[in-house]
Amino acid sequence: MSRPWRCLLIVGALWCAGAADARRAPGPGGGVVVSVPADLLPAVIEAHIFAPVLMPRENALADAPVLPGAPEHASTVLSGLSHDASGRRWRLAVHAPVADVVAAVGRCFEGRSERGFAAAALRAANVVADVNAVGADAVITFSKPVFVVPELLSWCPLRPASTAPTGPYALSGPGRLSWRSGSYDAPPLLGAIELRLPLGAGADRADVIVGPGGADPHNGGGATLLSPWPDVITLVQSSRSRSDDPFGLDDDDAGTLAFRSALRADVLAAAWSNGRGGPTQALLPPGIAPARPLPPAAGMSAAPLALTPVPKDAPRLALHIKDGDPLSDAVAERLAVLLRARRWLLEARRMPLSSSTGTLEGGAELVRWRPPSRDAALSLLSFVGEREGLLADDAVKKALLDPRLLGDNTAARLAAALALERALLDSRLVVPLIVVERAMLVDPDLRGVVMRGDGVPMFDGAWWGGGR
Repeated sequence: MSRPWRCLLIVGALWCAGAADARRAPGPGGGVVVSVPADLLPAVIEAHIFAPVLMPRENALADAPVLPGAPEHASTVLSGLSHDASGRRWRLAVHAPVADVVAAVGRCFEGRSERGFAAAALRAANVVADVNAVGADAVITFSKPVFVVPELLSWCPLRPASTAPTGPYALSGPGRLSWRSGSYDAPPLLGAIELRLPLGAGADRADVIVGPGGADPHNGGGATLLSPWPDVITLVQSSRSRSDDPFGLDDDDAGTLAFRSALRADVLAAAWSNGRGGPTQALLPPGIAPARPLPPAAGMSAAPLALTPVPKDAPRLALHIKDGDPLSDAVAERLAVLLRARRWLLEARRMPLSSSTGTLEGGAELVRWRPPSRDAALSLLSFVGEREGLLADDAVKKALLDPRLLGDNTAARLAAALALERALLDSRLVVPLIVVERAMLVDPDLRGVVMRGDGVPMFDGAWWGGGR
């Protein structure tokens, strides 16, 4: 997504001038006030003003038609999906103008969308996609076999070149999405959505509060919905940081176990995410890959760390941290303590949510990663594709060459993904720390709200079931 459009979405979703007039009207109509963290604002707006090219059936409205050629998906934009035997050429039969579908798919494959993870996944697998109109159909031609186009395009927004809305809502004012006619999706029951950034416990009451780690309890009495799969807070090291080994992870005796024991991930999760999380040594979280038990930390001491004065010229680790997540801040503070116990200093480098680290310049990054897809292989490919420094390891590069990552066999694709995950973990460039669920607190009278797998709340099928 281009920077001007990203800025427009964020600015357009900030505090509105007044509350919705009929926010608690029973049945169809009325509006909803939503408190959403800044990292999700652009995606929430995009998801409601643009119809998806296709979506998983489990998230579709009941009347959304099953997509021929992809029975686990539904679409109001496509009428069929097919591919040749090689998997290199895919044909999309469309209901929408073919030029709009070509533009939308191209944006997703080029990373110019909030759902642009497909671009990173294809980049990591060294695949080039070419999208064109052929007659009344959109045709995708890949440089290598790809059998996972439905997964790549799930929730890809139908955003035409004109950027005119194609979904059930349109931006009608600062922070306000209003119902519109002419959507490819079914008409929504809610007339308006007011989007607000959270301001902590003193914020005005909202009907829905979306939290990165745990819903804000000040709303009281609501129903809590947990995300289909959790986030993973991960330390990503540069090659230099891995070589310097400031955390002592390469100690053959108990380096990794000592580090994880001292990190106290369980305490951090309890204090900063309402207990919805805990330690992990896997990059792929439950819900994306089979749960793998943590190895026992037998023999590790619970004694406090020995902190001694550290000279100003002590070695420093530059740690890039994005603003806006209290749990990530708490993890960074704990990492600073662990470094100081090893006579290192941590230099925190704050980044805006919309920025990218680019190069780590010998340092490291603390990433709160949310797998963008239930497909483990595509999620890992996108993770690597967004971080070129991970290609410095020969084992990672070899694992990326596995054709099963984009193959048509689900079990084989998962096996290839687990092999790629193992290569990433063995490289010590990627160190998973904590797994934590996103939560959404919903007014008990508001029905039909769902949370997509990528953490985006959806209100297309929501309605007020009782007045107040």
